Amino acid sequence: MMTKNRWHLVVAILVCLAVCGCQPAGNGGPCLSSPAGRNAPGAYSVPFADGSFFLTVMHLNDTHSQLVSLQSQSLILDGTKTYVDMGGFARIRTKVDAIRDRHEPSLLLHAGDAVQGTLYFTLYHGDADMAALNLLGVDAMVVGNHEFDKGPDLLAALTGTADFPMMGGNIDCSREPLLQEKIKNYVIKNVGNEKIGIIGLTTPETAFTSSPGSTVTFDDVVGTAGKMVGELEAMGVDKIIALTHEGFKQDIALAEAVDGIDLIVGGHSHSLLGDEGDIGLVSSGPYPVRTATPDGAPVYIVQAWAKGRELGVARVDFDEHGVIEKFQGNPVIILGDTFKQKNSAGKKVVVDASTRQRLLDVIQENPGLEVVPEDAAMAALLKPYTAGIQDMEAEVVARVAEDLPHVRVPGRDRNRPRPDCPEGSWLAPLVADSLIWKASANGLNVDLSLQNGGGIRTGLCAGDLTVGDGYTLLPFGNTLVVLGLTGMEIAAALEQGVDKALAGHGGAFPYPGNARYCVDLHGAHGKRVSGIEIRNTKGAWLPLDREISYRVAVNSYNAGGGDGYSVLEKANGYRYDTGFVDAEIFLEYARQRQVLEKPAETGVMVVDNP
Repeated sequence: MMTKNRWHLVVAILVCLAVCGCQPAGNGGPCLSSPAGRNAPGAYSVPFADGSFFLTVMHLNDTHSQLVSLQSQSLILDGTKTYVDMGGFARIRTKVDAIRDRHEPSLLLHAGDAVQGTLYFTLYHGDADMAALNLLGVDAMVVGNHEFDKGPDLLAALTGTADFPMMGGNIDCSREPLLQEKIKNYVIKNVGNEKIGIIGLTTPETAFTSSPGSTVTFDDVVGTAGKMVGELEAMGVDKIIALTHEGFKQDIALAEAVDGIDLIVGGHSHSLLGDEGDIGLVSSGPYPVRTATPDGAPVYIVQAWAKGRELGVARVDFDEHGVIEKFQGNPVIILGDTFKQKNSAGKKVVVDASTRQRLLDVIQENPGLEVVPEDAAMAALLKPYTAGIQDMEAEVVARVAEDLPHVRVPGRDRNRPRPDCPEGSWLAPLVADSLIWKASANGLNVDLSLQNGGGIRTGLCAGDLTVGDGYTLLPFGNTLVVLGLTGMEIAAALEQGVDKALAGHGGAFPYPGNARYCVDLHGAHGKRVSGIEIRNTKGAWLPLDREISYRVAVNSYNAGGGDGYSVLEKANGYRYDTGFVDAEIFLEYARQRQVLEKPAETGVMVVDNP
């Protein structure tokens, strides 16, 4: 019999046939191109007579304790910016159950970082997340770096409450007995009459981006994957999924380095894959990404954005040799059914009935979007946890020593003069500094940070700073991203932000942390920024060197090109989304400082301020 590793020539022929729109009929089984045969309920409870097999893999990643819907998320629908609630475990469960109701073989996988990022984790330390994932019916999960944020002991507790296996084949926890017996290298799931091998792989960067301690170490991903694939194949398992938490680019490298992997379900990089059309989102690539193992067999790579905003749905056909011969499916962004748009006064208001119906029709026509009702059982499960969070929002974390006013552009407040802020916001520099503080606390040494003025929604008055204030101040759920940028790219990004702000989009104005610059608000386009300086580790100010590379902390919105920062979006250097949410970061920073005082300078010096 032809082995899986020698089957790549036949697979190439099958792929060519698929591209041409033809599929060979199975020997004695239903025609592979027959929609009725493929989708009939129960059609795949057993393999086809020719040994081929169909499987639906649903997947989530980087949910980061975002158990309820993200509110008022923006999409371009019918050509207009529209605000709608997105995601939430109650809606996800409805969608998952709808797929399971087809009675086809399916798995639900989570690619790590279930915790950290909202008050659900701050208050409940993962208990709420595990309860929700259990009710969701997750089949397997890989350990993400943020699962270690409170050390091995908490992770051991989480694995003890999970009704599903948690994996990390390259995690050496032999010196942590409680973890050693809980964290699996791989699992074999019996689906129909088939065995599916699932291996778990976690980024080695966890050693310095989280808190695993000195007793937990991380082995090489590629070497570990090759070893585990060999063990599974020796047991006769020829359908293998790598469930990884290492990042999109790293998944591609893994696929091209190890034979025997059929599907990689990934996380860590928060990658939005697929093409939903012009809806105001930027995709990192197609869904799936298709590449080949060293022996030429096809391997498919998928990921499902982050924070539970979408559910990945991958439908794969395996042939009798365990090779994927056909891939269907797409990620689905999960939406609520209430839509808002801005009126003539710039206020978000619920759309009228006719507009709502038009938006629903647009969504109906887009396979990457779906309005989904909430599941009652999941909503009931989360209700008491949410009530506890509402109480926590009143908790005082620090004292604000004096008013910290915020303006987007120096000397202005939405085109109104602000003579009390001639050099700009007195709060933005503290937010920018908090990004550096958090990065440093997690072993990510950054040189400077940039914070857009529009990412901060209000100033702070003297008095108590509460948890609720932190989330009002930074309400968008942006995460901390560390970028490798040349000095030239940093200068270009500052120019982009200033130009965009002065063109009418004031929220783009950049405020630096650990850096400062001069700005001519009446200068020529592209020539408004000068005198950029970076503070070194000894506290001395040095001119920006345009030829060398710096590590820069920014929020995920700007890193993805938001506010017109295309330089940040297109930068090809180091890029790491930590998953830490800006509001949580600022609250931790304030709690550690206890008193927030006006900084010595804003980091912006206006050289021509009339």
